[in-house]
Amino acid sequence: MAQTASSCPLFCGNDAEVTSTGDSTSVKCVLCGEFKISRALLRTNFNDAESLRGFLPYLRAYIRQANEHGEVVTLHENWKEFALAHSNTPVASKLTKLMEVAAKRSRPGITANIHFAADAPLLDAFDHKEVKFLVDTLVEMGNVKSPNDHYVRLEAKGWELIQSAGTIGIPGKCFVAMWFDESMNEAYEAGIFPALKHDCKMEPIKIDLVPHNDNIINKIIAEIRTCQFMVADFTGHRGGVYFEAGFAKGLGREVIMTCREDHVDGFHFDLRQFSRITWKYATDLREKVGR
Repeated sequence: MAQTASSCPLFCGNDAEVTSTGDSTSVKCVLCGEFKISRALLRTNFNDAESLRGFLPYLRAYIRQANEHGEVVTLHENWKEFALAHSNTPVASKLTKLMEVAAKRSRPGITANIHFAADAPLLDAFDHKEVKFLVDTLVEMGNVKSPNDHYVRLEAKGWELIQSAGTIGIPGKCFVAMWFDESMNEAYEAGIFPALKHDCKMEPIKIDLVPHNDNIINKIIAEIRTCQFMVADFTGHRGGVYFEAGFAKGLGREVIMTCREDHVDGFHFDLRQFSRITWKYATDLREKVGR
């Protein structure tokens, strides 16, 4: 294992911590985030910065937003699909994302630091110019004030919109509860994620639950409170998935239940009365969730 300081392989112009491990390379970059990339992808796809320029801002969005929810993603041959999924985010959703970021970094009456360039990936924005447009739009709407560049303050109207989402959910936001085992990576990356993000134009949120970590648990609860609906995959019959689905049901959220066909017999008695999607392959899962 060799760690070096090198240029980020996503051509952002920043230095990054690059660690080679087996068939993949781990990268930590201040703009692009923390991710892994296969050696094969580095050799074959990431060798022409100009042809990738239109995709990379949205690939950074995929990586950074996954990092915000506790995930370190691995880029492989279907990386463009993840990038494209973040390229079609409606402006209204970007405005909501900006207010959410400001709310997390402040409290009523206090300004939040929004770095127009570094925070662009968190908003599915192409660059700092688009972030400036989003800030200006929220100012015109009366949701925020921006005393100077890189600082915004949520106004009462903005706080009301964010906090009311805890009751009704943010439109289009979907929490994904599932077994965080390597065997399930394909089910999410080639099934649930593209079905929600690309086919349905929704915003999937997936958090890797770390046992006994109160901060992560609190974050999970907060994300479920603000989701419009949930996709819960019961493959593996993890206790966390049952808890999260039950919590969402208690809030009145719609829960779409899925399970791989070889695990259906293990369904808890209390849930057998609910309809569910049974799948065998990731492509099968995508088609059924994305209907």
